[in-house]
Amino acid sequence: MKEDEGQVKKPEAKGKKSVLKITIGIAIAIVVAIGVGALIKNAADISRLKTQLNESQEKYNQQIEENTSLKAILDSEDKDAYMEQKAREEDYIKENEIKLYDVGSN
Repeated sequence: MKEDEGQVKKPEAKGKKSVLKITIGIAIAIVVAIGVGALIKNAADISRLKTQLNESQEKYNQQIEENTSLKAILDSEDKDAYMEQKAREEDYIKENEIKLYDVGSN
């Protein structure tokens, strides 16, 4: 009788092993899928950050150029004329100055 019981248990052991293999296979597939997803996300982030870096470098270079030109103006003898021009662009007027508007030409 014991021999019969041993034979019955063998197919169950094989079934348990195949379930275990399937479970391990699914777990490995999930880990691989998560890893691939993370790689794709990181690649997208790197691309976005490189674009952002290029934009920031361009803005930086433009600001350096503007600062250089402003420094040249401030270092020159003509900075009073420059300051007056900028003030007039902002609609400032000198003390005791009268601002006239041409309303006749349409």
